[in-house]
Amino acid sequence: MNNGNMIPSLNNSLPPFLQTLLDDLHHLIGPIYLVGGAVRNGLQGKPPTNDLNILVARSLAECRKMLNEGGYSPGMASSRHNVLFLPLKGCERPKTVEISTFRHRPSQSPSVEEDLLQRDITVNAMAYLWPNGPVIDPFNGQEDLTNRKTRLVNGATTLIDDPLRALRFFRFSLQLSSDPESVDLARSSETLLNNVMPDRIRVELDRIFSFPLRTEPTQKLFIYLLNSTLGKNLLPELALLKSVRDKSNPQRTVWQRTIQTILSLSTIPPDEDLSLLELRWSALLIGISSTCSETEQLFSSDGLKSSQEESSFCCKQILEKFCFSKRRQRRIINLLQHLNLDSDPSDRVLKRLLNDSVPLEGLYRIHHAWNQAGLTDQSPNSLERRRQEEQTLQLILDRCRGIRRSKFRPRANDLAISGGDILNLVRKPPGPWLGKLQHQLVDCINDDPSLNRPEILNKKILEWILTQDSL
Repeated sequence: MNNGNMIPSLNNSLPPFLQTLLDDLHHLIGPIYLVGGAVRNGLQGKPPTNDLNILVARSLAECRKMLNEGGYSPGMASSRHNVLFLPLKGCERPKTVEISTFRHRPSQSPSVEEDLLQRDITVNAMAYLWPNGPVIDPFNGQEDLTNRKTRLVNGATTLIDDPLRALRFFRFSLQLSSDPESVDLARSSETLLNNVMPDRIRVELDRIFSFPLRTEPTQKLFIYLLNSTLGKNLLPELALLKSVRDKSNPQRTVWQRTIQTILSLSTIPPDEDLSLLELRWSALLIGISSTCSETEQLFSSDGLKSSQEESSFCCKQILEKFCFSKRRQRRIINLLQHLNLDSDPSDRVLKRLLNDSVPLEGLYRIHHAWNQAGLTDQSPNSLERRRQEEQTLQLILDRCRGIRRSKFRPRANDLAISGGDILNLVRKPPGPWLGKLQHQLVDCINDDPSLNRPEILNKKILEWILTQDSL
């Protein structure tokens, strides 16, 4: 067990407003312990995450009473009975403070060490006693952080307590670019998530699909996940693609082409209409949809063909299985239904697609990535062809941006965040204020479309909150 300070003052790594807040919470409900990502990021010199987690020895009822008396307005979520949420109205991270009591085994008394034993990986199982330490590190998380190692806190027991931690093990290994412990990797790869809520699984898959995956180790680990028992259990439809030959190259499978497409999509400008996350889900569904019809093939040697009813139904089933929001489903399905497009579209075609709410840049990026993944010829002529197609894609993307900005005023549905996201951030019942706020945000992105990014819109909402005396 390591209870020493890795650095003299973890609190100095936090922004001043957060230090002041934690000093106040320590005075009201202390002692308090920072845990999880706050400690991990602090030890790495990184900024706080969106959610700041702290542990307290007091009961939540007592904490809530003291916080209310101190001028704070904490809330509770019905799905997490042991957590108080304290929303923050500042423009910096974190956005929310989560206050929890110690978790412990039935046979043991509550303590920080007992709580850390209930966590997933060692680098997340550290606590910092505010304000001056020490760092409480019973599982050598600091050493693992330094050595870029991912280990489960309590081996197989960690996964038995919550099987989703198997997927989180992969997620943190990719996120931290760390080397997974071989025994724990084997345990995680054999874990099944049959009894885990689908929306929890989707959240972890979304995070994994959002990582750049540019390096060879992260790409290999991503492929290992999809090939594992865990991956095949999550996406059995994807595993079937290993038996489907790619028409552009019979020596290769559609599975290989799908994975190559996913990995080739690694950087998307923030002002585009579809994120890297959504493009990768779309690429995965393009491959999977090839097995949805026994009589019609979606793939041919010259690109994508249409079998819309079969493929849309198949893709919609997968999106619903993982509890995708209706809005996300519409955007992805709309993209997939328009993949049979002209390689060099006219402005008239682009305007028609835009009128149909098709995510233009995303459509042409995924179409290009899929076609490029189908090319196997490495001759000089083929390489020159690839270079020319890359140039053509950039010209089309520039035209798409220009047409969207000049012709159409954005609507509330075009915002990078949904009404539900705004309600979660403001934590106020729906009312006329929501439409007025969305109208203000639409005005902002109409003047400058590059502002249509979740982090920028969230910041503007937080600025708006500070002007509302009634909140």
